Amino acid sequence: MNPTHPPVLVVGAGPAGLVAALTLLQNGIPVRIIDKDPNPRIGQRGPGIWPRSLELFNFLDVPEVNNLGKPSPITRTYKPGTLEPLTEFSMIPSIEPTSTVPFHVPKLIGQQLLDVILRRHLEKFSCSVEMGTELRSFEQSDEGVTAVLEKDGTLETFDTKWVIGADGAKSIVRKQLGLTFLGETREDVRMVMGDIRLRAVGLDRTYWHRFGHWNGRGVTLRPTDEIGEDGWQFMLSVPDVDLTKLAQSEELIMEIIASSLPTEVTFNKIVWV
Repeated sequence: MNPTHPPVLVVGAGPAGLVAALTLLQNGIPVRIIDKDPNPRIGQRGPGIWPRSLELFNFLDVPEVNNLGKPSPITRTYKPGTLEPLTEFSMIPSIEPTSTVPFHVPKLIGQQLLDVILRRHLEKFSCSVEMGTELRSFEQSDEGVTAVLEKDGTLETFDTKWVIGADGAKSIVRKQLGLTFLGETREDVRMVMGDIRLRAVGLDRTYWHRFGHWNGRGVTLRPTDEIGEDGWQFMLSVPDVDLTKLAQSEELIMEIIASSLPTEVTFNKIVWV
């Protein structure tokens, strides 16, 4: 195989694409990996890494995920309008590790940090993500795949043997292949998620805090030092507010958080929504 002309093109450099590229490289298969975004993504996004995925990262010799990931904190709910605890519970069942199940609990690690870890492992194989490079189209033949890529307004034709589509929900690979995207949009379960830096008087950073109700107005705050010593991942359920408008308004997000927490809140900044 010619490492200067890789036989595999990976489209999309999120966790799925990065893991696919790393797996191939560790097995002696050169890859080219591209992502249409000009800069690496920021934000916690979906931080949960389940035990089977931790086993996979261990198999790939990426111990940082388990070492740096944090256990899910105890969730604490409150009596309305107060900081008096109402309930405390774990969303993860208590399981002891065994020799056959060494990774027994999920860990939380933000996608921004996870991507950095995986990119560093790719660099060990002299492979880096080509940011700002978009797959525009492709054609299949008996010899392989001819892909048309675009970067900075310049088109490139790239011949390869295989294409791995890891380009997300709006995947051009899936759409051009005519593949369906199973699932549904739950209009009754909608929320805005993001990362924020704030300080709230009396809010213990050892808990995942839940205020209000998810069938009405609700706010959760999960502490994460990945953002900063005052960092939190928030989720807002606000059925009486247009969520598209909410996601675009830092002022409105802060207003809802401040009105939902029965304590003094000092905002630093919103990192990502």
